[in-house]
Amino acid sequence: MVVKIVILKTEFFIARRILKSEDKKSKLSKPIVLISLASIVLGVAIMLVTVSVITGFQDGIRNKVIGFGSHIQITKDGLNKSMESAPILIKQDFIPEIKALSEVKTVQAFGYKPAILQSFRDSVSFELASGDTNRSSTDIKGVLFKGVDENYDWDFFKNKLIAGRLISFENENNEILISEDIARLMGYQVNDHCDAFFIRDNSGPKKQKFQIVGIYNSGFEEFDKKLIFTQINHIQTLNNWGVQSFITLADTCINNQFVLKGITTGGSKNYKYHWGMGYYDSPYFLIPPGKGSVQLISSDFEQLSLGRDREPLSLPDTSHALFNLSENCHCNDSTLAQTEFISSNLIRTPFGDLTIENGNGTHHYYSGGFEVILNNWDDLDKMDDIIYEEIPYDLKTTPITEMHRDIFAWLDLLDMNIAIIIVLILVVSLINMITSLLVLILEKTNMIGILKAVGGSNKSIRYIFIYHALFLLIRGLFWGNVLGLGLLAIQHFTGFIQLDATVYSLDTVPVSFNLLHILYINSLTVIICFIVLILPSYLVSKINPIKAIRFD
Repeated sequence: MVVKIVILKTEFFIARRILKSEDKKSKLSKPIVLISLASIVLGVAIMLVTVSVITGFQDGIRNKVIGFGSHIQITKDGLNKSMESAPILIKQDFIPEIKALSEVKTVQAFGYKPAILQSFRDSVSFELASGDTNRSSTDIKGVLFKGVDENYDWDFFKNKLIAGRLISFENENNEILISEDIARLMGYQVNDHCDAFFIRDNSGPKKQKFQIVGIYNSGFEEFDKKLIFTQINHIQTLNNWGVQSFITLADTCINNQFVLKGITTGGSKNYKYHWGMGYYDSPYFLIPPGKGSVQLISSDFEQLSLGRDREPLSLPDTSHALFNLSENCHCNDSTLAQTEFISSNLIRTPFGDLTIENGNGTHHYYSGGFEVILNNWDDLDKMDDIIYEEIPYDLKTTPITEMHRDIFAWLDLLDMNIAIIIVLILVVSLINMITSLLVLILEKTNMIGILKAVGGSNKSIRYIFIYHALFLLIRGLFWGNVLGLGLLAIQHFTGFIQLDATVYSLDTVPVSFNLLHILYINSLTVIICFIVLILPSYLVSKINPIKAIRFD
């Protein structure tokens, strides 16, 4: 064992002396060695820069897509042809369990509603990226409203704001956050009001006015050109989630008794009314003279083809009526004409008053689904399976990679580019190193003959040249890392290389520092080069010592 270590030290020593002699003397091998060293330095630097920039680009695009959504969406199971998903109760037993998972950052409710914006100007002028000015008379634009609540994670948008502020949740309001693209096209500015038209079932468009409190620019045109943020209560109401119960006085009498009429909005339109004796189709209720109160519970039901009804589709809503009537209603036109509807809460008749407390509605108990944001992208597939096992059978999970297949398929193709670039660079570097080693063996033929003459084995002499190649490789790796990481650091801290955000969705060349990637590149280079360099070193065994000593 001691002899072997001494031999290895001797081979190591000779290899170092050869390297030093090449540094001092100008021989045939020196320019070849310098070319090999330069190829290693540039190869390692290019691999580091390529992997860092491409992974940084992938992370940048991925983070923007997640910033507009989440890692995983939980929605109602079933087909949905529009962005309006079926309503889900916000209060769910599985939400605290999911939030408790260490991999989960937050869980937030959301809802979508398509709309058409109307500009308050006849025409809009805006400057294109080329510097030209374009004038457009288009004063409408299709957009998508996203409703969020006070628990929404705004970290992504905090540094994307270019004017104004984020929407407030201190009270219910009509504040919206729009993109710079929408603001430029429609001529909007912060604090302006805009009109939006929403389609609700078959009831025609509903116009609603909003106030613009903030303008953002993410640089991701696919989302910037259509997405607007507002409080989720607008989406809950516009989508008719839940039901709302009202009571009014019918314009007739039955058996000289006043008739209360229940009115329900939202839901499935297949309503039933509970006046204290179970659910019935009739919305009417007779009230006797005297003083008292009545309660109405109304809800919507899913009607089957056989005419039967299932359980209520949504949470029922409750309204109340207090009445103080001195006598029965005498049904005639003149008496009914004296009835005054002072407000939605007060009705005055010739025989007494009715005070009504209408329901607040149950729409605020619903959302279009839940967005789950994770702490680590690498946990996506695992957490998708875990969350799917936690939710009820009628819900489903959709990872971000399925919601935006085209974008993530494009990002996955970049991994192939990395592999191709690394293979090409390694091939070029290996060819240069093999050439350098062959030239060195040719130049040191005399030395090989002398070493063989004094008893050196082929294996021992091969070690000398392999050590020499490894010295060269390590030197190239060192300076390659210095050059590559140095360029990446400069770009990371200064961002001196800019990009056109309209083309690349990023305004600067992104950089990702990943220690594992750096170790993989260096380790892969060393291992492959070492394995490949063993082959040309076997040329030593073919050299005849007598001819080698005479070789000049």
